[in-house]
Amino acid sequence: MTVTIVALGLWLSGCPDSGAECSEGLTLCSDQCEDLTSSTSNCGACGNTCGSGQVCSEGACRCQEGATLCAGQCTVTATDANNCGACGVSCGQGRVCESGQCKVNCSQGLTRCGDSCVDLAKDAGHCGTCETACTDAKSCHSGVCTYDVVAACFNTGQVVGLQAGSDLKGPNRAIGDHPQSVAPMQDVLLVLDTAKKLREARLVDYVSLPKAADTDDAPNQVLVEDPYVYVLNSSSNTLLVLQRKTAPGTLTEGTRFPQGLGLEPVARVDFGASSNPFAMARLGTDLWVTLYGNFFGDLSAGGKVARVSLANPAQPELTSPLVQLPSGDALQPFPDRSPVPTPSGIVAHRGFLYVALNNLDPNTYGPGGPGLVAKIDPQTREVKYLPLGDGCLNAGWLAPVGNKLVVSCAGEATYDASYNLTAVKKSSLVLLDEQDAAVSTWALACPESSTSCALPSAGRFAVVGNRIYLGDNNAGRIFVVDVTGNTLTEVRGLSGQKQPPIPACQRESGFSLVGDVVAIP
Repeated sequence: MTVTIVALGLWLSGCPDSGAECSEGLTLCSDQCEDLTSSTSNCGACGNTCGSGQVCSEGACRCQEGATLCAGQCTVTATDANNCGACGVSCGQGRVCESGQCKVNCSQGLTRCGDSCVDLAKDAGHCGTCETACTDAKSCHSGVCTYDVVAACFNTGQVVGLQAGSDLKGPNRAIGDHPQSVAPMQDVLLVLDTAKKLREARLVDYVSLPKAADTDDAPNQVLVEDPYVYVLNSSSNTLLVLQRKTAPGTLTEGTRFPQGLGLEPVARVDFGASSNPFAMARLGTDLWVTLYGNFFGDLSAGGKVARVSLANPAQPELTSPLVQLPSGDALQPFPDRSPVPTPSGIVAHRGFLYVALNNLDPNTYGPGGPGLVAKIDPQTREVKYLPLGDGCLNAGWLAPVGNKLVVSCAGEATYDASYNLTAVKKSSLVLLDEQDAAVSTWALACPESSTSCALPSAGRFAVVGNRIYLGDNNAGRIFVVDVTGNTLTEVRGLSGQKQPPIPACQRESGFSLVGDVVAIP
């Protein structure tokens, strides 16, 4: 039996144990649920606190990224006047340390904090103010301590942050009910979950804020264009538009919105029965939405891309005609298969729209043809299909990396009668060059000799620089892949030749879907 792995996750996800004090993977320390693998205040055990300049990694304290152990203390030699450029190098009285060099004064644009020259917008040891040091595996983003990447753990009801480069994981934080999509808005993290709530948390530590706006049925993606927030609701076939009504206030416990953003619904767009809107992308003043279609309803309502004018965001307008994606022979059907386009992820790239096609057969719920991407000219509505090569089935998500494009392919999943995953075929990342040609494929699979490796399936991902953070549809991991020229290179994966994947959304048993992975600007 073959089905799309994401769809199965939505069907089979269960409710958390109502008697549990903490969600899976967290431990009750005093009156707080803590992640002992990554919490600097409870590292390895409740109450075990890491020292200054340290983070907690896999339950043990270590120096933060960029810090060096000098005389038993974690020290940032780039800015420490007593260890400037190297341990034991003192700048002397009245001099400062800047970028590992002793100087008389700080360069223009930098702030003197003690005898250190720092950029308050970027320095993790002096973030926003001289006195604010980022903890855990956080970086400094525009003067706010937070993680570079955030992932939604669908089955465990948590979110988790990562530090790019070091790939260190922060502590998992319980929020909502099966988080599906996340997005930052100022210093607040928006978390969209299956309980039809758009939850809010402090971006600095993911602690929940009081307010949670209602959404429609089966919310699938959230997009922020401050002061507006757009939510796609697949089962309700709608786009919900909300507006932030609260102005930023005084910084209180890491946020200028201690009572929430004050999101209020201002408009709604109905795409019609069985359309099943899946993903969206902004291009100019328009929002383009993929209409996946409903395998249990009218299939003809899907296989399209809709254009919503946001000339007035408070009054969005669905325009016609819809872009009809070619079907039939254009989908290169496999023998005895009859696929439909089933468009999923969409992105604006170099003035065009690129859409990942699941290319599924509604009779089997499995791939009915090869992995494809649709390239759409937004002016003429002309559609061109781009092949992704033999290593890709069930293309689902995509994002630019410079002038190139990366596509994730979930693959063909096979289950037994008890819905246990028994095989995944042709799950991968594919790199398209500036001419839209597939130039590199990174296959995601367990080693052939392994008997204990949980089968992987590529899902949504985020891009930080040239590095890809790829969510796992099955076992809660995040894989890390670099784009070097025209080549995809594994950094953290299952090959056994590199570091293992990041255990972002781990469970003791059962599958674990990484619902979303997003980079923080």
